[in-house]
Amino acid sequence: MKRIIVDMFGADGGPEIVVRGAARALAAQKEYDIVLAGSSLIAQIVLQEEAARMKLDPADLMPRVSLIETNSFVTNREDPRNMVKERNDTSMILALEALKNDEKIKAMVTAGSTGCALVGSCFHLGLEKGLLQPALGSALPKEGGGYVLLLDCGSNLEPKPKEMEQYARLGANLVRNAYGVSQPVVGLLNVGTEPGKGTEVLKEAFEKIDAAAEKNSYTFAGNIEGGDILSGRYDVVVCDGFSGNVIIKGFESVGLLAAKFADPSAKTESDDYHRQIDDPYNQAVDNGNEGAAQIRRFFDYNSQAGAIFLGTKKIIIKAHGAATEDTICSCILQAMNLDRGRE
Repeated sequence: MKRIIVDMFGADGGPEIVVRGAARALAAQKEYDIVLAGSSLIAQIVLQEEAARMKLDPADLMPRVSLIETNSFVTNREDPRNMVKERNDTSMILALEALKNDEKIKAMVTAGSTGCALVGSCFHLGLEKGLLQPALGSALPKEGGGYVLLLDCGSNLEPKPKEMEQYARLGANLVRNAYGVSQPVVGLLNVGTEPGKGTEVLKEAFEKIDAAAEKNSYTFAGNIEGGDILSGRYDVVVCDGFSGNVIIKGFESVGLLAAKFADPSAKTESDDYHRQIDDPYNQAVDNGNEGAAQIRRFFDYNSQAGAIFLGTKKIIIKAHGAATEDTICSCILQAMNLDRGRE
């Protein structure tokens, strides 16, 4: 049986959030089992509770979960290099080692420190030849349906032109395999659409991405502006990690604000942190306002899964630190879909 390994620690809401999400992902499909890296005591208690909430027999759920015992975890306050080199007993590092060594484990999900996950993937898992560090991509919903992959979203704040060309190739490969887009359209984020716009790095990146397009079976659409990202015309948008991180967080905040404008009486995510399993998009709090519900569904990062590490030898999904049960469940199901795309 294929498996997904999940780092229990790192989510702001605690390990219970992660275990609940894992239980929901198990209940949603029969193809993959789950490995949890963390406290077996917490895992067993929460799994029993969640099985009861979902009206499932625990005997059907528990055998599909295995555990790697540890109570040690990384935090966002610690130097990722020290954590990776000196603390091999943390849930994240143990999960990475299991991902590397167990061929049945196809992917990993973590809500822990992005920096530690990035450094750890280099030291403990390994990257594709020629890459110095993985790229972090975020699949954003686009106009007309489907997703546009924005990368990098925070891994490399100042990538070199060659690295941005690699992002284009990695992104095109992912949307081709995972989303079935035979000839992905790639755009380069810039301050204008005309060739020759932007910094010297962007000008050189333009040339490299354009030159590599035919060899890597994607269509290069040239420079695009920020307002075009969700237009539906592009499958991959390449940018530096600083810009990408600002963009995705800006989209999230604008979406939640737009939903609030559509229905001022609607609760925010913080008002309803633990959403019910039978109402995964929290539609009930929109008071029947379908417009507000649609906006919430479109922009809500807690139902849109997580960021994807590109260039690692196996799949890693980075969940938002503010993840809910829905987020973790979506990330695990996303990891399964990406694995299916690799087959």
